[in-house]
Amino acid sequence: MKRFLFILLAAALCLTSCMSTKEILYRGQMFGTLNGVGVMIGDDGRNYRFQNNDQMTTNMPASGRIVAIFDVYGLVEGTSNDYEAELLDYVVPLCKEPVICTTAEEDEALGNAPVALTDGVWGGGHINMLCDALVLPNSSSSHTINLQIIPSENTDTLHTVLRHNPGEDVYNDLTRDSYAEYPFYASFPIADYLPEGKSTVLEVKYLWDEEWHSVYATISK
Repeated sequence: MKRFLFILLAAALCLTSCMSTKEILYRGQMFGTLNGVGVMIGDDGRNYRFQNNDQMTTNMPASGRIVAIFDVYGLVEGTSNDYEAELLDYVVPLCKEPVICTTAEEDEALGNAPVALTDGVWGGGHINMLCDALVLPNSSSSHTINLQIIPSENTDTLHTVLRHNPGEDVYNDLTRDSYAEYPFYASFPIADYLPEGKSTVLEVKYLWDEEWHSVYATISK
């Protein structure tokens, strides 16, 4: 998989580049896990303490996964892995446990509407994705995205499928041209499905342009 591209946050990055006057150590762009309001455990293993949380236009959650762009100014005094930072912008990604189906009915309920993996990266015990789904503009239907684990006797490969249930929206030859692409971030915890002390090939399969596609990466925990 390629290095993750933070295209959904590009506007914030350009704006703050023009406004910032403080000298920064580096600019971070990554997934992480919130450990209290304004404190993020980055997928790089560092702790970032955002000094400007009260200036954000929306209230940050105190826990859960996050996709963030931030400026880092240096180590917090008396620490070796905590960094003072200012948050430029963030997105709360879709984050949920993967599913394993045990019946044909459960498998069918996951849906086979189009959803694409545009980019992705392994980090923080999660497979982190930038995805595209096809949706009907102005529809009130609830769409559901899942990462399905396909059990296999071959422990060298973890087989997964990105699934999309469009709810009451109908995707077929008659409605296809009415749909529009909707980009979103997703983060699925899969560390529990990986063996200890060895590398595993991760397969992510998805349906897009009426064809099944697969991407592969070698990961380990």
